[in-house]
Amino acid sequence: MIRTSPRRAAGTAGRRLTQSAGWIAAAFGTVHIAVAPLDTRDVWSQVVSEGWLNTFTLDKATSLAELERSETFWVTLGSFGAPMLVLGSSVVWSARHGHRVPGWLGWMVLGWSVPMVSVLPASPGWALPVVGGLIVLGDRERSRQARSEPDADAVPTTA
Repeated sequence: MIRTSPRRAAGTAGRRLTQSAGWIAAAFGTVHIAVAPLDTRDVWSQVVSEGWLNTFTLDKATSLAELERSETFWVTLGSFGAPMLVLGSSVVWSARHGHRVPGWLGWMVLGWSVPMVSVLPASPGWALPVVGGLIVLGDRERSRQARSEPDADAVPTTA
């Protein structure tokens, strides 16, 4: 693909960075939502047989079974899979429609995910700092591109 306008290319680069962040976040959330219940299906079988309502508790686990049940909740329904899917979908939608995704959102993802992966480096959580970084870079690229474009609404003045 040949680009004839460097300004258009710069705007496209920022949008692509942002969309990439959104797709990674959405994929991360989707995989987490799909895989986590498979790993905990034995506990979910118990939950379904005992009844859905009020099945989990925030009380401290006193047995291995209670610990497994608590872990099941936090790995599935209480996890960050659904919020990451929502965030990723929103970021992709915003970028596709030409809306700016603010860099502070990327910094917040970085502020949460960098400490997370530093204490648990052997995890797929490394996708999350990438998401945050791409949002920050995409916003910077779009801001840089906007500053380099002349203001179309400005009226030229003569001195």
